[in-house]
Amino acid sequence: MFGFTFSIAKQPLENVDPLLLSAIVYPISFAALVPITRASFKVENKRDFLDILIISILGAVIAPILLFHGLEQTDASEAVILTNAQIIFTILLSSLFFGEKPNGIIGYCGVVIVFVGLFVATTELDISKSFLLYEPGKIMIIGAMLAWAVDNNISRRLTMRSTIRPAKIAMLKFLIGSIIIFGIAAIMVEKSSPLSSPSRVGIIDSLSLIEPSEWLMIIGVSVFGFAGVLSLLLESLKRIGTVRTMMIFSLTPIFGVVAASIVHTESISILEAISTGIIIIGIIMVTKSGSLTD
Repeated sequence: MFGFTFSIAKQPLENVDPLLLSAIVYPISFAALVPITRASFKVENKRDFLDILIISILGAVIAPILLFHGLEQTDASEAVILTNAQIIFTILLSSLFFGEKPNGIIGYCGVVIVFVGLFVATTELDISKSFLLYEPGKIMIIGAMLAWAVDNNISRRLTMRSTIRPAKIAMLKFLIGSIIIFGIAAIMVEKSSPLSSPSRVGIIDSLSLIEPSEWLMIIGVSVFGFAGVLSLLLESLKRIGTVRTMMIFSLTPIFGVVAASIVHTESISILEAISTGIIIIGIIMVTKSGSLTD
């Protein structure tokens, strides 16, 4: 489902400011989970609340803001290839700080190969220009993936330690993220956007300017691409671990590229195809390297 998110969200971004879109998506995602979780908003353990606050800031504020701003400047097909960065960042952070890692030389070689693929996908081997100036949209997407990678590892620790159900964690994460993002949007949304204003009244007015078809896409992205995916992701982190979950998540680019070619009729360059192949080979090496070391 997450793979289709990029292609669907790309269309509303033609008229809606990325920050405003973030402020819309997360409250809808929260509302979608409330009837499913049927849980209170109370968190008894202070350590659990601190972890939820951290993953909310990382995964429900920083990551979506970077993602939507980056997606505004990047083709959906290119953006979805860069989601592999979340996989490799998550595995590296898990290896360094959380005790779950690939096994042996083959596993670590796979990690290096994925990094090579990400470099090719991000720069398209254009060394004549500055890396940061060349594709700022791609850099923002990779930054979003890094924020989600830290989020994934903290979420794994939280789901293993706490008695709070993953669905409730997702609900609280969307609630906290909604409050923070909407507050930021109320102050910082650029005046130049046709559907935005720096004032609360302006934001409310701008919502009425969004077309019904765009609302349908935004609701679909919120319910399925964010609320649904996060709930399943947290369940997977709890049941099968960080690395195995990320290996399954690696299917995202395949569905995303297909969606981009259908929805936006975007063509895939030779370098993008090569980088995707490199990344897939690396991920297979990590998966097949043997049992995970804890």
